[in-house]
Amino acid sequence: MTAPVPAWDVSVLGRPVVLLIPVQLDEDPDPLVALGAWAVERHLARAGSASRVIGWLAHHGVVALRTFGAVYEIRELSDGWVLVQSSAEPEPTELAAAAWIRAHRLAHDRAVAPPRTTPDRR
Repeated sequence: MTAPVPAWDVSVLGRPVVLLIPVQLDEDPDPLVALGAWAVERHLARAGSASRVIGWLAHHGVVALRTFGAVYEIRELSDGWVLVQSSAEPEPTELAAAAWIRAHRLAHDRAVAPPRTTPDRR
């Protein structure tokens, strides 16, 4: 039997990125930085849309976002993506290794979980 495969291409973690999010974006900001700023804003507003954009960043190798006042690590959960405030200086390779492990554990958990049912299905 083969091991379960993560739901996303974890090979991007071979080149992990910590994005620096400025206090104010330039007139023509780098699209990845602009998306990172939007992710932090949506996360702080507790908006559901934050999960999708955080996931998109992770799928492109971003492991953390550094703002003026905080560092946020990107974390995959069983039902989406979140930013977790870090108390330490981000080490991209360590964060990438943790993300790789988490992706594989979640793949295993999904593989052994019973199928989801809805109230009207038996």
